[in-house]
Amino acid sequence: MPTNEGSSSTRRLRSVAPAVLLALLLPVACQEDDKKNEYAPPPPPEVIVAAPTMRNVVTYLKYTGVVEASETVELRARVQGFLEKVNFQPGQKVKKGDLLFVIDKRQFIAAVDQADAEVRSQQAALLGAENDARLARQLADQSAGPEIDAIIKAAKRDAIDANLAAARAKLSEAKLNLEYCEITAPIDGRISRNEVDAGNLVGRGEPTLLAKIVQATPAYVSADVSETDVLAVRRARQKENAQATDTSAQSEPGQFAPGQWRPCELSLSDEEEYNTEGRIDYVAPEINSQTGTLRVRTRFENANETLFAGLFAKLRFPMSSREAMLVPDAALLSDQQGRYALVVNSKDEVEVRRVVIGGLDEGMRIVEEGLKADDRVVVLGVLKARPGSKVTPKVQEAAAPNR
Repeated sequence: MPTNEGSSSTRRLRSVAPAVLLALLLPVACQEDDKKNEYAPPPPPEVIVAAPTMRNVVTYLKYTGVVEASETVELRARVQGFLEKVNFQPGQKVKKGDLLFVIDKRQFIAAVDQADAEVRSQQAALLGAENDARLARQLADQSAGPEIDAIIKAAKRDAIDANLAAARAKLSEAKLNLEYCEITAPIDGRISRNEVDAGNLVGRGEPTLLAKIVQATPAYVSADVSETDVLAVRRARQKENAQATDTSAQSEPGQFAPGQWRPCELSLSDEEEYNTEGRIDYVAPEINSQTGTLRVRTRFENANETLFAGLFAKLRFPMSSREAMLVPDAALLSDQQGRYALVVNSKDEVEVRRVVIGGLDEGMRIVEEGLKADDRVVVLGVLKARPGSKVTPKVQEAAAPNR
């Protein structure tokens, strides 16, 4: 019996021990879980900042226009006849004086021969009439012949002389028509396709269009400049002329100095940069009252014939240069009060800076007011930068300007 009781006590002790141990360890585990569940604030968001770029910028006037050929000539048949030859390939380059078309000459050669014969006939008749008039005058002066006969023969001589002049004029006309049978290039350029094929009758009733020659060197582009820009440029030029003591050293419209035309730059529709250089060539003497613009023509030498008539072109005219502060255009935000930038201060807190902006220069926006040269402007991650909050700024090195 004592043995059984001891065994029961031992079993009860063994069953109670784990429960006691669990009760003792539970507070320690809860304390560790509480430490793990404590709130830890997230680190400040990371943003990319950069200081404003200081560099020399050029102010431009920008306009658009259409490329024009320097010369365009229509070749037309000036005499009636059958087209005999076409001496070119459509689209080829031709030189001044090249023979392009030939019209059947046979009837015009015959006309020249007939007019020449008429001239020689009238010359022979004039020679006889001059002898008769001279003899009649001598007889009349010696009272050996009537005065009226001398007068009549002199009049006949003058009439034949007039007929000779008319015959010579017809001969010149016949020779000119014969020359018109050969149509040559009046200028250098590139010729269009022939509008009429050989064997067709041309020049009947009206001058028939045969082809067109376009000279692309140099090329011109005209722009319609607004009245506001015209007034600004002219006032600046008048101020410069007023300061010049020599009146002969005054510049004309379209010039930035006496005899020196203002330069311009051109970009085509597939180009981002303005790679073609030219100059102003002509400024209209009056403003178009219906559009309020002034026609300005620019000239480009176009030696490689990249520019051809009808192309759309962008123009810009450099006006002045100055030192300016620039930031990426995407870094400037806007609201109802205007444009602003997000700046990280010395405490790594975001501030709002109201700015006054200027134009774009190679993807960078000119800032006239509101920023300093050492400001850290948020250029990437602007959505993470909330005014008044802390951020982790990472400095971005300013890229060299692409010029």
